[in-house]
Amino acid sequence: MFVLHYLGWVLFFISALLLTIVVLLQESKGGGLAEAFGGMGAETFGVKSGGINRFTFLLAAIFCGSAILISATWNL
Repeated sequence: MFVLHYLGWVLFFISALLLTIVVLLQESKGGGLAEAFGGMGAETFGVKSGGINRFTFLLAAIFCGSAILISATWNL
């Protein structure tokens, strides 16, 4: 059970970091941080593609799932 607890923490931190980066790189109405790279960074990181929303949702699901896993294995 300790392995699941630590796996939950690893997934939690990695997904939190990736989720922060992906959200900051997404293009908003004002252009967002992606335009700080001159537009070229946005295309490099795939901000203009439609799949970025699915990837963001997947990261959010992993983040929430790992938080639940940590909570479920806290006292075991």
